[in-house]
Amino acid sequence: MASLDRFAHRMRLRGRNVTENTDKLVRKVALITDQAVVSATPVDTGRAKSNWLVQVGSSPNTAIEPYVPGKFGSTAAENTQAAIDQASSAISGYTSGSAIYITNNLPYIQKLNNGSSAQASANFVQQAVLEGAAAVHTARILD
Repeated sequence: MASLDRFAHRMRLRGRNVTENTDKLVRKVALITDQAVVSATPVDTGRAKSNWLVQVGSSPNTAIEPYVPGKFGSTAAENTQAAIDQASSAISGYTSGSAIYITNNLPYIQKLNNGSSAQASANFVQQAVLEGAAAVHTARILD
């Protein structure tokens, strides 16, 4: 009977590991996706990069001013880092069963994604999602 109890205990531990590892993977995929889309977003004033907002549980429905206003891309690095920091903070609050939303509510984001800027290729949003999804292929849920 003792060996059956040990087996049951190991299975409970494994079950907890699956949940924890799955949560870590979800956070990792969300962060990779966010970093990719923020980095690929064309920049002039910094507003488009700054408006990649991440929220857990519900989709953000606002637009914000640039974290660091600029002109002609002068604050690209600062706005990229601030947007990624915002995402990282939000993603850290993820718990199993909730959803992570990565949203940009600017009215011209679709136009940028369609290739209106020479700074980014068309479909940079879809490419960012593919980069995030690629992390799943190398993930290990069971240890």
